Amino acid sequence: GQCRGMNRKGGFKLIELLVVLTIIGIMGAISINGFWYVMERKNRDREKIEIEALKTALVSYRSDYGRYPNCPKSICTPGECLFLSLAGFHNESGTLEIPPYPPLVPSTVFGYDLSSYDVSEIPDFSHNEGKSLMLWLSQTLDKDVAFLDPWGNEYVYEYPRKDGGPGYLLFSMGPDGKTGEGYAEDDLR
Repeated sequence: GQCRGMNRKGGFKLIELLVVLTIIGIMGAISINGFWYVMERKNRDREKIEIEALKTALVSYRSDYGRYPNCPKSICTPGECLFLSLAGFHNESGTLEIPPYPPLVPSTVFGYDLSSYDVSEIPDFSHNEGKSLMLWLSQTLDKDVAFLDPWGNEYVYEYPRKDGGPGYLLFSMGPDGKTGEGYAEDDLR
């Protein structure tokens, strides 16, 4: 006769196949978690750089105009006011300006060049409720008329501050896009 051990065919047993699939699944889960950790770390680093760039631009704006960006007529949202002021479209009195002032934010930080506007193409934009400038800018930039954090949320800008404190507030709401009680742990100020 033949030995029993020699009679085995070349295929896998079901248990061996399940063990291999389990190991592949565990390795895949570890890889995905590692990838998400690296991406989250990258977004947090970018968030810090952008906040610092905005703070530096706000200091420059205050140095040039004696106060922080503000829309006295409250027509712009705070985010629009911040963007328009640092892009050079809001002047020191809070009204819109043509041609634009030199931008105060480095174009490399936010991925578009704020000095590349063709002034001849800017529509008539008396500071109106129709927000023609914001519409034109959003179409020209193919982005929101606001500075967005790495998760696509508008940076929160407050001046004058609602709490009556000195200076301004500027922060990112973090990956959850929320702030306030129970949500502020991931905010970066």
